Amino acid sequence: MKTKKFGEIPGGEESLKDLLYPFYMLHPLKLWSKYRWFRNKNLALKLKKLNQLGRWVTVVNRLGARGDTLITANVIRCLKERYDNLKINCISPFPELIKYDPNINAINQPETFYSFDSTYIDLINRNDRNINVVEHNLHRLGIDTFEYSSNFHLTKSERLWAKKELSGINKPALAISTKSKEKVKNWPLKNWRNVLNEISNHYFVIHLGDDKEPTFSNVKSFAGKLSMRQTAAILSQCNLYIGPDSLLMHLANGVNLKAIIIFGDARPVKCLGYSDNVNLTGTPSSNTHWLLDSQNFKISDNKNISNVSPEMVLTEINRLIKTNQNECTVSI
Repeated sequence: MKTKKFGEIPGGEESLKDLLYPFYMLHPLKLWSKYRWFRNKNLALKLKKLNQLGRWVTVVNRLGARGDTLITANVIRCLKERYDNLKINCISPFPELIKYDPNINAINQPETFYSFDSTYIDLINRNDRNINVVEHNLHRLGIDTFEYSSNFHLTKSERLWAKKELSGINKPALAISTKSKEKVKNWPLKNWRNVLNEISNHYFVIHLGDDKEPTFSNVKSFAGKLSMRQTAAILSQCNLYIGPDSLLMHLANGVNLKAIIIFGDARPVKCLGYSDNVNLTGTPSSNTHWLLDSQNFKISDNKNISNVSPEMVLTEINRLIKTNQNECTVSI
């Protein structure tokens, strides 16, 4: 009998296809699929009983991106704070990001009868720019309280490795990345060069990200050389992170690192921006949509990202890095 998977495969990863509970399109098994769908549609009403029985619930990182993996872990942590006897299986294309999370009992095991999609596609589809993505998911589970905070769990050896890599630094360490996988989120390269020209004599600048990052002088470049976990470990040893809305924004928050995030119009700060960060949007935005990349994308589609000036970023660096006799501010 032919089957069809219900919903998109997280991250489009074919390796996850066989983990997902099949949605049967033909009778008689279609009746079973509809019954399971009905039970899960009302999962909020079942959680108290499932918790009492210590049952398994699968949480699927349905959007599948790297940053969404940490958003999903955030949802799971808030869920476990309310129902601490649940056993959680998480399905995600990036298991290494959550491999030591104590709130997750299993990773990428077959989807259980009861499951929940961690997603905010509804917010995107209705252009909702005011509801936090974790809050949105928890409301669907009948939970009214939430904490939007990423927790990234490094091992002792990972922290020691990063500390050794950055040993001997006698200036505040600033980490940067300049590229998101979505062009609509990227700040103009000339602005990055202007900022780096001002700060490189006063701070030790660490360049992170993937192999698509541009080349800069006067930086310690790890771009394209580290795993995601190694990147998080390096961030844990820094004084500040500066970059776009990307995985590194979530990693920095997960290791309690203050960050300056350059949003512009690309994504609504109320939905995705961490309150601990400085989230720069430029002048008040007239954009009423979540901006998504397309084949016809132009930088002008994100009008306000160009309105985030190098001077704005430099001002926030000076404010956030506490100065003393061994540290100095940079000119603006």
